[in-house]
Amino acid sequence: NSDARAQGGSAGFSFIGDAGFIGFSVSDLENNYGLPPGTHGHAHGDEEEEHGEDEHEEEGHEEDEHEEEVEFVRIDLDKTRYDARGMLRFSDSWIDNIRASIGYTDYQHKEIETFADGEAEVGTLYSNEGLEGRMTLERVATGAWSGVYGLQWNDTDFSAIGEEAFIPASAIGSLGFFGVERFTGGNASVELGFRVENSEVDASAGCGYDDTSISLSGSVLYDLNEASNLLFGLSRSERAPTVEELLSNVDAGTCRQKADDEDLILHAATGLLEIGNPNLDQETANNIELGFRQHAGPVTGELSAYYNEIDDYIFLDFSGEEFEEQPLARYLSRDAVFSGLEGRVTMNLLETAAGTLEFGLFGDLVRAEFDSGGNVPRIPPAKLGAELRYFGPAWTVHLHATRAFAQDDEGELELPTDAYTSVSLYADYHWLLAGDSELTVFLKGDNLLDEEIRNHASFLKNYAPEPGRGFRVGLRFEY
Repeated sequence: NSDARAQGGSAGFSFIGDAGFIGFSVSDLENNYGLPPGTHGHAHGDEEEEHGEDEHEEEGHEEDEHEEEVEFVRIDLDKTRYDARGMLRFSDSWIDNIRASIGYTDYQHKEIETFADGEAEVGTLYSNEGLEGRMTLERVATGAWSGVYGLQWNDTDFSAIGEEAFIPASAIGSLGFFGVERFTGGNASVELGFRVENSEVDASAGCGYDDTSISLSGSVLYDLNEASNLLFGLSRSERAPTVEELLSNVDAGTCRQKADDEDLILHAATGLLEIGNPNLDQETANNIELGFRQHAGPVTGELSAYYNEIDDYIFLDFSGEEFEEQPLARYLSRDAVFSGLEGRVTMNLLETAAGTLEFGLFGDLVRAEFDSGGNVPRIPPAKLGAELRYFGPAWTVHLHATRAFAQDDEGELELPTDAYTSVSLYADYHWLLAGDSELTVFLKGDNLLDEEIRNHASFLKNYAPEPGRGFRVGLRFEY
């Protein structure tokens, strides 16, 4: 019952003129898929009550019995999105152009429970409905300096109705003002940026969050020659906590954890009784990055290293507590340090009229520790990989192999994960049709070695490995 069915479509129109453009589009996605067995349940679904002589209540408790007999769960998802975008150019003005976009999203998904007796019902209905918009103004360059400034806003109503609604209905909003100034001269390019954003989460009874975050960044890109450059970047960024981090299993009336553990509701996607923290402060990250990039020639690539100190890093902590055999996890914040390396090299092996063949190597490594000691949980392991990519007039073929090493720098009460090798293949053939239309047939193969892959960043890795060997064949038409 983990098979998936998806369908969707999109349509739109646009008008383009000398002074700018305007366009509108609508897209719809319907998806229906099953959750792996064992990833879904109730906090009190396994308990049994002794009714004694009250046998006449058996029929009235049919719904309670259904909780104990859920065979599998399917997700029925429906998402519709409307978008409008436009741009207006100016002449004889200090403004070069203004761009604007606005989008409306209507999203809902139903968790449909099927019971041992064959009956099915909607356990929980989740919905997100909201507007988001963005407007940017690009000014006319002044000497070697140019700049872009903008506004971005979001207004969303979130609700969950049903027995597994672990987050109270909330109004979520944000309003941000940002700007970027760029200087280009000689061998160097300088970029300075800022963002000021107010974030609000308001639950039905007034419990929530309201604060303003300020982020600053600066970088210097220095050209060593025509083919390579060095990057040096500094940033200080702030992030507001999400509604899940603030209000999961929190009583909106008291702004505290629900008083009775019987009322705690399992988060099916993680298999945990998650408990939010309305007192969380925003995260503050201070990051430094160094990089080298070779962007021309037969061998191209980039290598970067970073060091990031995060004050009040928010994470989901396994406390070791359980309620009726379901683990509890609480959102906490602690100071942490992240450091890492990542790189990629691409070599052009063959380039003819018939196509191009490239060979690439890539890898990344991250280390994350709390200032007070111990490892940050759910950090992905180090990876090394190789790929072959062929691009022809009509053909595209990609072959990827990634070696993920064992992750034994696990967090508290977290299990290590073994190393694995993941091999995937993608190939397509396309035909150009009249009116710039294109028809493509494609083949995709994942986990070709049929390895047991445990994703260390997943909450479900202990009992739900990644899918085994699989293939997909598809047809895509673009117009």
